[in-house]
Amino acid sequence: MKVTMLIKAAVIAISCGLLTVTPVLAQETVKVGMLISYSGISASAGIASDNVLKMFQKKYGSEPGGKKIEFIRRDTTGPNPEVARRMAQELIVREKVQVILGPDFTPNVLAIAPLVTEGKVPAIITGAATRGIVGEKSPYYLRTFFSIPQSVRPMAQWAAKNDIKKVVIVIADYGPGQDAEQTFTKTFTEAGGVITSVIKVPVRNSEFSGYMQKIKDSGADAAFVFMPIGELSLGFLKAYADAGLKNTKLKLLSTGDVTDESTLDASGDAALGVISVGHYSPTHPAATNQAFVKSYLAEFDKTPRLGFAQVTMWDALQVLYAGLEAQRGQKFDPDKFIASVKGKQFDSPRGPISLDKTTGDIIQNAYIRRVERIGGVLQNIEFETIKDVAAQ
Repeated sequence: MKVTMLIKAAVIAISCGLLTVTPVLAQETVKVGMLISYSGISASAGIASDNVLKMFQKKYGSEPGGKKIEFIRRDTTGPNPEVARRMAQELIVREKVQVILGPDFTPNVLAIAPLVTEGKVPAIITGAATRGIVGEKSPYYLRTFFSIPQSVRPMAQWAAKNDIKKVVIVIADYGPGQDAEQTFTKTFTEAGGVITSVIKVPVRNSEFSGYMQKIKDSGADAAFVFMPIGELSLGFLKAYADAGLKNTKLKLLSTGDVTDESTLDASGDAALGVISVGHYSPTHPAATNQAFVKSYLAEFDKTPRLGFAQVTMWDALQVLYAGLEAQRGQKFDPDKFIASVKGKQFDSPRGPISLDKTTGDIIQNAYIRRVERIGGVLQNIEFETIKDVAAQ
């Protein structure tokens, strides 16, 4: 009797507007496009990204902020802006993705900028190093990779502080290489150093022997080299060793691309002793990294070799999950997503990182390393840390 009376009272209250019924929102599915190289010269990046995604979700689950995530993969095939633009348009228009992880390579990032801006699709860049692309090319860009100045400036400062007076610069002659030349020259000369000459190598060059005599004749204390990961880096190191330059007093300085873990085994003894600046090495001693390396190797062994590509994707997923968690109980909003992660700090295997509160570009440590053979394996061994380096 009492139950019946309570039901009648509730009906009357609702009809009079005294009570409201709050509808239960259906669980939202957020579509995330993975715009990465799954074929071509950087196909290992796609394998690494898929491995990390599997490992990340095993640890943190698949429903951040109470939202389901559907990942949709598209292959950029390497530095191919036409393909990247077509794949991005397909993801945004046809698949209606709300976030993109990637793309890789500066030409691809520049090509899709108008699309992510018009579609209001946050994109977390995982593989382009040119300065200014975050914060300038699209308000929806974030980055967990690195910028050229973020690597090159610390190397130039280190050289100047370590009795290196004269440097010959060797670069691949395209946007990032030109950026590296300008950054190193400005930083090093302002510290009192001298650039003896600049050697520019075509990006499609496969023959380096002709450039070695120019390095010998430069009269420099060190050569600073920027080459993209892959054939050019390997070709340069081999030619440098074959020309006998490793047996001279000339120091070889480089960005981390030249001694990246993905190609380090293939470089062999030619890489031994190279001093580079980078943002991650599997030998980084922090507890977070030791746990990361242990988990990755247990899950996927050593193919492809663990390196910066895996950590870049790991941190992109950290940013993705943080942005979705910030909208728990709310419908996904791209502008709120961007606002919620700018200025946020993360504990990464590479060390502490954050996203600039204005641009969304990454702030991270730079490490000066030397290639050594440890337990029969070539490794980048860190020996100096420059903390909290900005991307610009």
